[in-house]
Amino acid sequence: MSFCKWVSFVLIIDLLNSCQISSSSPLTSNGFSQIPRNFLALAKREDFFDWMVGIRRKIHENPELGYEEVETSRLVRTELEKMGVSYKYPVALTGVIGYVGTGQAPFVALRADMDALAMQEMVEWEHKSK
Repeated sequence: MSFCKWVSFVLIIDLLNSCQISSSSPLTSNGFSQIPRNFLALAKREDFFDWMVGIRRKIHENPELGYEEVETSRLVRTELEKMGVSYKYPVALTGVIGYVGTGQAPFVALRADMDALAMQEMVEWEHKSK
């Protein structure tokens, strides 16, 4: 999965996980203005940034081809469990669907790939694909 897709997925999951959806929630039509402020505050937290980079590095260092993402899927499920996010597994062998919120409108669906490309990484750095 590309870095940008993974960052977007993680940021949105964590943002939504930190907000209860109710009639007085910042996610209702009368509170949408709070979302950017909360999102930016979360993104600026050093511990959140470090967590996000750590996950990205784990995925990048251990690439898995399509339908073989056993460890990547396990990592995603473990992180969802830590956040208290319910999920469905397996989907198409190794896929995961996370469920955040009430399931009632309004809702947003996000999709991200987590498989790697079959290619050799030619750079030398601490976190290169193994």
